[in-house]
Formats: sequence, structure tokens, C-alpha cells
Amino acid sequence: MVKEAKKQGKVKNLMYTGQLTRLTIYLAALIPAIVFIVMALLVHLKIIGPLVIGPVEIGTPLDFILFAILLGTGTFGFYEHLRLLRVRKIDARFPDFVRDLAESRRAGMTFTKAIMYSSKGNYGLLTNEIKKISQQISWGSSVDDALAAFAKRVHTKLIIRTISLIIEASRSGGNVADVLDAASKDAREIKLIETERRGNMMSYVAVIYVGMGVFLMIIAILCSSLIPAMTGGEGAQLGTVMKGSGGIGEDDILPVFFYAALVQSFGMGLVTGVFEEGNVVSGVKHIFVMMLVTWCAFKFVVGV
Repeated sequence: MVKEAKKQGKVKNLMYTGQLTRLTIYLAALIPAIVFIVMALLVHLKIIGPLVIGPVEIGTPLDFILFAILLGTGTFGFYEHLRLLRVRKIDARFPDFVRDLAESRRAGMTFTKAIMYSSKGNYGLLTNEIKKISQQISWGSSVDDALAAFAKRVHTKLIIRTISLIIEASRSGGNVADVLDAASKDAREIKLIETERRGNMMSYVAVIYVGMGVFLMIIAILCSSLIPAMTGGEGAQLGTVMKGSGGIGEDDILPVFFYAALVQSFGMGLVTGVFEEGNVVSGVKHIFVMMLVTWCAFKFVVGV
């Protein structure tokens, strides 16, 4: 019974810290990615063959490795994107929650009762998080632990900073209501600054995507006109001099462009995430989009 209670306690802790959902997403991305890597190995060993659809060959070892990368970055990236959209809505209502806590403290409520009372209010998506805090407290967790779990679960600079301030104010005693009021105003100002910064940076994100499109367009033009001209006629004689009797053909040049475009997509995706949200994790979804567009462009337009 004791072991079962401990297991249930660990599961509840994973649920209320958000780690269970994150672990599920990791497994959902990792297991199929491993399958694709195994298939890439089987194709490389010629145990299975690629699928040929007209002039397009799908299922080369590189394709399967890319599928594994796309599956991992797509699953994790869009999970983080949806989580971030949810967190933004929580951030927007968080200053109201802190302000109401201050008013409840001024009315004579204890910190615990103030949180319990706030859990009955309407704060949008933040309401469910407050209810989780209230439930953790009702199960015997301390207010500090419940608030710390909330900050870890949502994990934004605004909430982590404000929650740490609230916890220190609660421990030190004194006029907690004034501290909560100051924290509410500070949280609201930080939220406005972040919103303004994000709006200003969206133009840079658009420039990166336009640059990526221009890069792919130039490569498509090169591969459709310039490279065939270089590898035919006088270009073939030049290739013979450079490479000996074999010459240089399109099959030697196009993969180089393909690899360069993939590396470019990966790097530009990371940079886009830094511009958009100020962290590399936000760039994972951009890596997925750019690498997918690059793969489709080379497979179905260039014909690698």
C-alpha cells in the first residue's frame, strides 16, 4: 500500500509539474524517429529498396534520416509552440491574479486562504493552474512548494521572477500586500515590454523566411539552367580535365547544393527562433518548416 501510494504521488507530481506531458511528447517524437533511422540503415545495407514515384526517388538513407529529424523537430517544435501560446495567455492574466492576492491579504485572509479563494475566480487559462495550486495545498503541500511547481510548470521569466518574489515575501512576513501590489505592476510592465519586443522582431522573422525562399529559388534556377549548361558541351570537357575521364555531372553537383540547403535551413531556423522569442527552443518549429520546404523543393522541383 505504501509503495502504491508513493507511485501515485510520483505520478501526481509529474502531472502537476507538467513533466508527464513533456515526457509523452518526447517518446512520441523519439520512437518513430528511431524507426526511421533503422529504415535508413536497412536501405543503406540494401535490405530494402527506396520507393520510386515517376522521376522522384523517395526512401534513400538521407530521406529517412531527414524524416527522423522532421518528425522530432515537428512534434517537439509545435508542442512548444502550442505551449507557448497557452503560456502567453496565462502571462496576460497573471498580474490580475497577483493583484487579487494582494487585495485578499489586505482583507485579512491568510496566504493559503487567499489562493483558495482565487481558485474560484475566472482568470481564463490561468484558472486551471490556480486550481492545481489549490489542490496541491489541500493535499498537504506547502504554499511555497505549490507556487514553485506552478512556476516550473509554466516556466516563463515573468512568472518565475514574480513567484520567487512572492515566496520570499511570504517567508519574510511584513506587509506582504504591498509586495504583491509591486509584483503585479512589475509583471504587467514586463508583459507589455515583451509584447512590444515580439512585435518589433516579427519583421526580422519575415526577412529570414524571404531570404530562405530567395536562396531556394536561386538554387532551383542554377540547377535547371546553369548546371546543365556547365555539365554539357564545353562544360563536360572542363569536368573531364578536373575529374579525369569520369567528368563532372549533375549527379555530382546537385547533392552538394542539397546538403548546403539543409545546413542553411537548420541554421536559419535556429536564428529565427532567437529573433522571435529570444531562445533556441522556439527555433525548432522553424527548423521543421524550413527543412521540409527544402526537401520538397529539391525532391519535386530540382529532382535530386
